[in-house]
Amino acid sequence: MVIDFEHHYIPVELGQKLGMKTDNKVAVRQGDASIHSQLFDLQAQIADMDRGGIDISVMTSILGWDTTLENCRLLNDCTARAQKDFPERIVGLAHVPPLGGAEALAEVERAVGLGLKGVTISSQSEGLSLDAKEFAPFYDLVNKLKVPIFVHPALGPKGYSLMLDYMLPVILTREFDLGVAVTRLIAGGVLERYPDLQFVFAHFGGGLAGYKERISRSSYRFKLPKHFDDYFDLLYFDMAGFEGSPIALRCALEVIKPERLVFATDYPQNFNASDPVQGKNAGGMNEYVKHIRGLPLASSIKEDMLGGTAAKLLKLQGDGRDRPLRRRTYYAAY
Repeated sequence: MVIDFEHHYIPVELGQKLGMKTDNKVAVRQGDASIHSQLFDLQAQIADMDRGGIDISVMTSILGWDTTLENCRLLNDCTARAQKDFPERIVGLAHVPPLGGAEALAEVERAVGLGLKGVTISSQSEGLSLDAKEFAPFYDLVNKLKVPIFVHPALGPKGYSLMLDYMLPVILTREFDLGVAVTRLIAGGVLERYPDLQFVFAHFGGGLAGYKERISRSSYRFKLPKHFDDYFDLLYFDMAGFEGSPIALRCALEVIKPERLVFATDYPQNFNASDPVQGKNAGGMNEYVKHIRGLPLASSIKEDMLGGTAAKLLKLQGDGRDRPLRRRTYYAAY
C-alpha cells in the first residue's frame, strides 16, 4: 500500500468563499502560492493518484494554515465529507489555529470526532515557533486524543527579514523554518514533556539532514536530560518537497531512520498533470515510488516507508483501508 502523507486540496466551498475561481483549468498565482486546478477537483486527484501509483492520500489544504477558525471549521467539514465520499482513497487531517484558545481546542475535538485522523499546523504560528509555552494547551489536548500532528512549512514565516527577495520565502525560508521548528521543539524540551506526541514534519524537516550532525554535536548547549539524537529519533518526517529527488532522499537516510520516514509528494505543488512547468507530472509520483522500492533496504522497511508506517500513525489498520483496493489500474505501469 502506498500512502501519500502530504497531498493538498481546496474545497470548492472554501475557495469560492475566498473569491477564487474554482473552475480554472490552469495554475494561477495567488501571492506566493501556485493554485493548481486539481486542488478543487477530487475526481481529477483520484485519477492522478491512479496514474501515480498512490493508494491513499492524506489531505490537507494550502489555505488552512493561516486562516480563521471559521474557515477551519468549513475546511474540516468538507474534508470529513471527502473522506466519507472516497473512503478507500482519502484520509483527512484537521486544520485549526493552535493558539486560538478554547474555541480552537474544541474544534480539534469536533474534527477528530468527525473521523479526521490527525491535526495539522505550520512550523510557526503568530510568529512563535513550536516550543513556545503558548502551545501547551494544544499539545495537552492532542496528547490526550492520541492523534499525530503534521507540521507543514509556514507559508509566511516571520523573523527572516533578510530572506524576502528573489522568491526566497518559497525557495528557502519555508524549508529552513521547518528545521528551526524541529530544533526548537527539541531544545525547548517539548519532546521531554510530551514523549508520546507523534510529530510528522514535512519535506524531510526542510532538508535538516544536511546540518543535523552540526546541531547534534552542539546540543550540549541545550542542557537537556537526554542527548539530542534520542529526541530526534522520536520524530517522523515526510518525503515530499523535493520532487522525488534521489539526492534529498539519500541525504535524509544518512541521519533519519527509515522507519521514521513516510512517503509523500506535496501534490499538486510538486507533481501535477495540468502544469508540468510548475512541477513533474503525475507519472513522476510513480517514478518516486519505484525509486524507493529500488533502495538497498529490506523489502519490509521499504513497504513501511511507502505506507506501513503512515497507516500505523493514522490508525488505518482494521478500519477497512488495509484491505486490497478494488481499483489497481496503475500497476500496469510497473
